[in-house]
Amino acid sequence: MLKLPLKYYDESGRILPPKWLYVLLAFFCLDWVIFIFSLASPSQTDTLLFLFYPQANSLGIALLASLPIVVSLLLLSQRERLWKRNLTGWPRALLPLMLLGISSAFCVVLYHEALVKWQFELFQGIRLLVSIASLYVVSQSRHLRWMVEDWQKGK
Repeated sequence: MLKLPLKYYDESGRILPPKWLYVLLAFFCLDWVIFIFSLASPSQTDTLLFLFYPQANSLGIALLASLPIVVSLLLLSQRERLWKRNLTGWPRALLPLMLLGISSAFCVVLYHEALVKWQFELFQGIRLLVSIASLYVVSQSRHLRWMVEDWQKGK
């Protein structure tokens, strides 16, 4: 008997990641997106980065904090290649990487708020709420646990 409805399985019978997971991980990679887009217009790189990261070291800290999320996205996107090479241990690292990335993003938001002496900023408030909700959702998701169990079996 299937644990999930049929639409959550790929053609090989493996459980697919939930759609909300990609949205969630993309949200936590916003720092990388902002950084890449700022580099796309070399004449205004400093202006764009200062708009989102007024403190000089904020961007570097945010990029480092979201690195586990980027790695988990890379693992998710390259799963077929990894399975073809008979690598089956990597799915165990997915949930810890995601939780580490989300918690470090939460810490970065708290760090930023401490720098601005806890003045309200809408973007940081949204990031704080999304971080708290994401920690709960990712840690409690049966879909993700079943997916990791299924993926550890390999082919």
